[in-house]
Amino acid sequence: MYNVVLPIAGFEDFKSLKVEKIDDFASFLVFDEKTKIAVVNINYLNKVKFDFQIDQEVLKKMNINSKDDFDIYFCVVSQEPVENSIINLVSPIFINEKDKLVGQYITVEKVDPLFASIKECAKL
Repeated sequence: MYNVVLPIAGFEDFKSLKVEKIDDFASFLVFDEKTKIAVVNINYLNKVKFDFQIDQEVLKKMNINSKDDFDIYFCVVSQEPVENSIINLVSPIFINEKDKLVGQYITVEKVDPLFASIKECAKL
C-alpha cells in the first residue's frame, strides 16, 4: 500500500491506495475494489516538453531530494479508440516508489495544452 500524502482531485477521502503496474508506461491507482484511475508515465510522453517547478512543501511531503526519488504520471481518461484517450497535463501524479508515497501536484506554470489526447501528445 502507498500513503497518499498530497490529495488526488476527486479522491480526497482516500488516504492510501495500491499501484497496479500494467507495463513500463501505464499503471492503475487502485483506491478500493470499485475505484481505480489509469495513469501514464511521463517517459511515455517523450516528445512532450514539460517544465514546471515543484515547491519545497511538496518535495518535503513526498520525501523527494532528487529526480531519482520519484516518477511522474498523468491521469488518463480512456476513450475508444485508445489514441483518443485524454491525458491531464496540468496536474501530475508523483509516486515515490522507495517510500511508498503518492500525491497529485497542481502546477502553477502555464501548461499548453492542459489536456491532450494520446495521439496529440505524440505530435507535441
